[in-house]
Amino acid sequence: MLVFMITLFADICISFDDLSIVTDDGCVFAGIIVVFFKVILFQTRHEKIRRLIRKTIGSCVELCKFPIGVENEILDKYLLLCRIAFYGFSVLGFFLVIALLFIVPVENGELPVRAQYPFDTTVYPWHGIGFFVEACTVSIGITAIIMMDSLLTNLCTLFIVQLEILNAHFKSCGSNDCYDATPNRDGIDKQDCPSTIDENSCYGISTTEASCEKDNYDPDAIRCGGFAERFGRSIRNHQRLLAIIDDFNKVFSAGMFVQMLSSTSMICLTGFQAALVIGQSSNTLKFAVYLMAALSQLFYFCWLGNEVKYQSASLTQSQWLSKWNDDISAKPGRLLILSIIFSRKAINLKAGVFYALTMETFTAVSISSKVHR
Repeated sequence: MLVFMITLFADICISFDDLSIVTDDGCVFAGIIVVFFKVILFQTRHEKIRRLIRKTIGSCVELCKFPIGVENEILDKYLLLCRIAFYGFSVLGFFLVIALLFIVPVENGELPVRAQYPFDTTVYPWHGIGFFVEACTVSIGITAIIMMDSLLTNLCTLFIVQLEILNAHFKSCGSNDCYDATPNRDGIDKQDCPSTIDENSCYGISTTEASCEKDNYDPDAIRCGGFAERFGRSIRNHQRLLAIIDDFNKVFSAGMFVQMLSSTSMICLTGFQAALVIGQSSNTLKFAVYLMAALSQLFYFCWLGNEVKYQSASLTQSQWLSKWNDDISAKPGRLLILSIIFSRKAINLKAGVFYALTMETFTAVSISSKVHR
């Protein structure tokens, strides 16, 4: 990949006075740069990424230990979305490889992608060596970016899942099913429900057990403990998720910033090239696949970031609808005020210090790319 980048950059420098060559090479160079940068990022921060994955999955598991009946429906919905996105980007990547290596017309033994090698690539065996370098770089690069972006989008999807479940949990905090005269669906009668929760026993878990982790709460004890216990549990889940998203931004914001720059450059350059090659069906198809890949990748990341922001902004309304006013004690009011203060802070997935991944950013980038083109 590094060899291919050097040869491609050399061709851009040598042909700098030919705008059509520069923009053609620039499209590929912008794409390979972001792949190379993300590979380096994953290599240098793999321990942090592993910890982030464990924290995210663990947070989702802890959240689902307090089920209210909507968790499976939410998980299934977003699992289907992840599958569609993965297979869609895989098919798009496959067509991009085919378009780059085999559909582009070549003359006089030239390579599919223009590049400057220290040998004559129009004669055997140097042509085969050059083609091998380009084929391996394009194929492995596309595979790598699909795998890395799938990990990123799946993490973002888990954030959305947890925020949507949190919204449902906050709204259900005022439920009093456990205090009915008849036993509830779990067979818990009113007199079996503790009025308070002993923090020293980890919310209903016996201290004689092997371990008693910070957030290892008994769902039945939470359900029976009243509004304050349920609302407090949801606040703790929210705070845990805020910390995880903050870690996500620290690890991946630089990569997302390079992604934004690369996608913007590819949209501009492919639009310019598409205008130059009107009438040449093969080149038009190649740049159409370029443009589709850049736009779809940018759109999906911005849509995920927008969903995270929307679901987090909905928490304030969900907390207000939690029937906190059914409890006449002062504790629910204090919990509500504290929770709303934290929820008013917008949660954004960031691309460096300049961008937040939202649909407004996608619209602004698309419009600016069109103007520059």
